Amino acid sequence: MLFADEPTGALDSLNGERVMELLTDAARSTNAAVVLVTHEARVAAYSDREIVVRDGKSRDMERAV
Repeated sequence: MLFADEPTGALDSLNGERVMELLTDAARSTNAAVVLVTHEARVAAYSDREIVVRDGKSRDMERAV
């Protein structure tokens, strides 16, 4: 399991995409889960499942894989 808190927060868009591709490839090649926290929709779009937390309440936004 890999935990990442805003892994692209301080990066420009190109390097942010590279980091997300590396995380995705690493997780798939090792059959690992990535638990990622982000405020960016483009980063969240890499996920198979999204849980949105707003005002202390969570909402599961599972995606079809």
